[in-house]
Amino acid sequence: MARPHPDQRPPHPGERVSLRRVRPDGEPGDLVGFVLAADADGLRLRDRRGTVHEVAWADVRALRTVGVARGRDPRRAPREELDRLADAAGVAGPAFVARVSELLDPRSPTVPDAWGESPPCPAVLAGEWVTTGDCHDLIALARWATRQDARSIQVRTDDPAAIAELLRLGFTELP
Repeated sequence: MARPHPDQRPPHPGERVSLRRVRPDGEPGDLVGFVLAADADGLRLRDRRGTVHEVAWADVRALRTVGVARGRDPRRAPREELDRLADAAGVAGPAFVARVSELLDPRSPTVPDAWGESPPCPAVLAGEWVTTGDCHDLIALARWATRQDARSIQVRTDDPAAIAELLRLGFTELP
């Protein structure tokens, strides 16, 4: 495939794609990552480990846009685990949780930040969880989180205005 099929648009920067390609050793291989750039020659993407891959269209065998990885249902996470993560992050208050994919999939993609960029608000990453207290931009935090391979966000707050925003965005308050 010299280029994407003429009827298929090339992926936009910020989209997450899965592709089958011919690796430099001649063997087939799969890549999943966020598109950094795409042009007539190929595309550049960053995988979940931060590695940037340059792939020529001639080496692409299949390509599709995929949403953010879903992960487990955060509402079913053991409360003891969430409390431990909150203690480690130094935050307290009622617990609100959401899947990163549910926050981001309906929104337009954005070009990924530089690898290793700090989160937009104080947050602690632990496995597939990001935990924070009040955060001024939860969507930016979700974008940062997915690029760190996180699947869920926990927010601890007792601020009524922050709670209203969490509920508006689709967070669930845990009992």
